[in-house]
Amino acid sequence: QELADQTFYQRVLVSGRDIFAGTLAGINVTLIGHPFDTLKVRLQTQPRNPPIYNGLVDCAKKTLLWEGPSGFYKGVTPPIIGQIFFRSNMFFSFAEAKRYLSGYGTRKLSLSDYYKAGGFAWFTGTFFEGPIDIVKCQLQGQIIQQKVNPTYKPHFTGTVECAKYIIKKNGFFGLYQGFVPHVIRNVPSGALHLGTFETLRSYFAYSRNCSVKELPSYLIMFSGAVGGTLYWGICFPFDVMKSAIQSDALDKAERRFQGTLDCAVKLYREGGLSRFYRGYTPCMLRAVPANAVMLYTVAIVTDYFPLGLFGY
Repeated sequence: QELADQTFYQRVLVSGRDIFAGTLAGINVTLIGHPFDTLKVRLQTQPRNPPIYNGLVDCAKKTLLWEGPSGFYKGVTPPIIGQIFFRSNMFFSFAEAKRYLSGYGTRKLSLSDYYKAGGFAWFTGTFFEGPIDIVKCQLQGQIIQQKVNPTYKPHFTGTVECAKYIIKKNGFFGLYQGFVPHVIRNVPSGALHLGTFETLRSYFAYSRNCSVKELPSYLIMFSGAVGGTLYWGICFPFDVMKSAIQSDALDKAERRFQGTLDCAVKLYREGGLSRFYRGYTPCMLRAVPANAVMLYTVAIVTDYFPLGLFGY
């Protein structure tokens, strides 16, 4: 009984550690990445004729001119709150998946196991990330609407008001507008993201004949940066579709897109393949520092506080 109690308390502590690691990672990635994300969403969702922004630099200049420095953090409240839940869930799921795939410590994880765990972690994370993203897209989309149509009156002015408006319009599941391209984006790209991070760490540890905990910080951050770059490199067209659908009208009768396939067809007609890479530059600029810091944060917390449960 004493051993069983000890194992139970260890599991609670380890789960708390994983959630804490994800929480810190969520805060860090938002503070670093949100300005780039703001520019990405605005470039992705602006009208084609006439466009408001003529590229990344112009978008940054106009954001600063029209809204001041705080404009780069427009809609930051839902991400920074939501990222705490999203990342804590995602990295908790990642750690649990690794423990499960290891037979709870009975075998060593293969490299493919890291990719499986990564895909699972990002899948569960989608349920937390979806509501964050639609609120963010709707808040940022109103800025564009006001520039296109000076008589436009916003339906909401803040995060909570926006979420309430969406639920009132379309019920709770209205917060998951754009869920299909979101899942398609997250699962394969998430597998590559976290799987590559762990693969590179393992490779560097093997080549230096040390444990991953003994790796220098720059190699851990490099592994995170590469994982993040690959994530966005393969999933970006689906991210464009996700943002387009999440920025679409909340009133179903006024929506431009009637689903993922319809969105893909209409976006292609609007600008060909290049339409699916609008906002790509700020996204990739964000991917390197944001993922380097995020995955470094998680690694530091989990590697230095293993708590002796199945080695994870």
